[in-house]
Amino acid sequence: MSMTEDLEELKGYALTLGAICAVVIPAGEVVFDERTVLKCRYGCPSYGRYLTCPPFTPAPSEFEKALRSYGWAILLECDTGDLNRLVVEVEREAMRRGYYLAMGLKGHRCSLCDECVPAGEPCRDPLNARPSMSGLGINVFATLERAGIERRLAATGEGYKSWGMVLVD
Repeated sequence: MSMTEDLEELKGYALTLGAICAVVIPAGEVVFDERTVLKCRYGCPSYGRYLTCPPFTPAPSEFEKALRSYGWAILLECDTGDLNRLVVEVEREAMRRGYYLAMGLKGHRCSLCDECVPAGEPCRDPLNARPSMSGLGINVFATLERAGIERRLAATGEGYKSWGMVLVD
């Protein structure tokens, strides 16, 4: 099976798992902007509280170098509560298909545990915890826009959907 066919099947798999939307883009289309980490530091109550968020995640320059080694990214939209499960399951399916370095990323902080472990202690659920895209330097809104997906911030009291990403190569 070709990579193109695998990517289409992974996209379909995500939809069967409950994704609202799944879009395949070249990984080179992912937009980096180190200012996203500043938004984490100044404005996010999760900063410094979760191992999957800054300052515990790799610096954007370090992660960007790794990301540029990937060929493809699958953008996944879903209800907030399903995001981690969806990202992990699509990543695992990619690995089963032979894409051993597939990696899932989330659009927000980890919510697997009620409270994250103190810094310096190992994660309680490392098989399922995935890092925040913004915390790694990914400009999620610009990436979605580049992929042709119109997004906006939710108004107060309005529900919103979450985005994740699975890198495949």
